[in-house]
Amino acid sequence: MTELPVEIYGISLLVRLVDANNAGIHLHCPTGGTVLYGQVIRPGDGFDTGGHVFRPMPHLDAIVVFEENPDEPRGYSFVAAGDEYRLITVDDVLMAWSSGNM
Repeated sequence: MTELPVEIYGISLLVRLVDANNAGIHLHCPTGGTVLYGQVIRPGDGFDTGGHVFRPMPHLDAIVVFEENPDEPRGYSFVAAGDEYRLITVDDVLMAWSSGNM
């Protein structure tokens, strides 16, 4: 995995997409939506400017799950050194767990 020298702010998370087989848990969307898994590479500081509060954030290296509608993709995406990354918000996260627990 490539070290990315980036800073993430607010309630955003930079995640590296991981294969569902390597995530440890497999979720099924009842409406048939695409479920994606990502490893948290950089969490934001958790400050929600709209609510003027700090929000809990998944920890570094946690695995997060988020749903994606092909018509409305979640976050920005890019590829670095063959790995696909997404910049999503904590509001997109359905669940998170420590990657060391699986």
